[in-house]
Amino acid sequence: MKIIMASKETLRIQAVSLHSQGMKVAEIARVLGRSRQWVHKWINRYCDGSDGWERSLPTTPSRKASKISSELEDMVVSTRKRLIESPYMESGAFAIWHAIKAAGIAPPSVATINRILKKNGLTSRKVSYQKSNIEYPDPPLNMQIMDLIGPCYICGGQRFYLLTIISNDTRHAGVYPILSKSAADITNSVVSFWKSYTIPDFLQMDNELSFKGSNRHPRGLGLLLRTALSQNVTPVFIPVREPWRNGVIERFNQKVKDTLLMQKHKDFAELCRHASEFTDIHNNQHHYSTKEHKTPLQLDEELDGPIVKLPPDYQVEERPELDCFNLNEIHFIRLVRSDHIISVLNTDIEVNPELAYTYAKAILLINEHQLLICLDGMVKQSVEFIMPQI
Repeated sequence: MKIIMASKETLRIQAVSLHSQGMKVAEIARVLGRSRQWVHKWINRYCDGSDGWERSLPTTPSRKASKISSELEDMVVSTRKRLIESPYMESGAFAIWHAIKAAGIAPPSVATINRILKKNGLTSRKVSYQKSNIEYPDPPLNMQIMDLIGPCYICGGQRFYLLTIISNDTRHAGVYPILSKSAADITNSVVSFWKSYTIPDFLQMDNELSFKGSNRHPRGLGLLLRTALSQNVTPVFIPVREPWRNGVIERFNQKVKDTLLMQKHKDFAELCRHASEFTDIHNNQHHYSTKEHKTPLQLDEELDGPIVKLPPDYQVEERPELDCFNLNEIHFIRLVRSDHIISVLNTDIEVNPELAYTYAKAILLINEHQLLICLDGMVKQSVEFIMPQI
């Protein structure tokens, strides 16, 4: 039978009294209708020897939070609006923090800035991706990611595209306006980035036809692939219809759309100039929270080893020759579904049933005419894959 107490304090005193009489904690908890954790808590409080141990501690903060001054609030709000109105600039809490600090003023905490933005209705809702439970291969080091934006139009109706490319390690980026999706325009833009920045070990992209080659000759290597392989760069293709696998450049592209593409460009030459300005501001002033709030140029300075660029006088050849002694590989990351079929260069490949519902990496060995199906770094299957003469 449970004992009914007149107050919380009396109940706590009785718990300690029963414990001093030798009753076990579990039995006290049963009799008083409380949890064992509750009984232990008040026994320990009693054993501490403080007066008034049976009384509840105050739940109000011992110190009131300091009120945000109107000057501080105005500074955060004005900085936010100035960054929003400035072409190409980030305008989140971290960007505001860096902007205030750069002005020689001690900035409030990022949490305080977020509270001020919320109070003044200056926050924006973010949409996050839903992650799959299927393991996805980790990205390699020294990888760049490229993508296309468009078609877009200048005032007057002239059509153009933007070739965007970004380092997965440092977020150093480039934006190149082009007039078509031709292999030549795309490849020359990538080469321009390698001349000004560095040549990567891997170049990741989606399955855009302009990147691969042509449907007429699906296993023929297009200009971009040949140029990359001639510089010992391994092309990597993400899964079909999964653009979120290029999340780094997709987020960068959204910033390009929200800033650069919202500007008015009277002609293509002005667009190219604006794109160059955007790139300079991004690489010099954008602080990445996922990179310890450093800018791309600050991250560049921390790179190990020399930065290898293409020579300034390098010209894209019509059909770059490949060295048959080089390790010429192309990587394809593919989701293996229930039918156990993956597509590589418009060719259906049946893989082992054990790979169903996994992201397998298909490594095309051009010189050996072999396709290796790998999972977790281990070769699970080898398939003959005849390629044209290089």
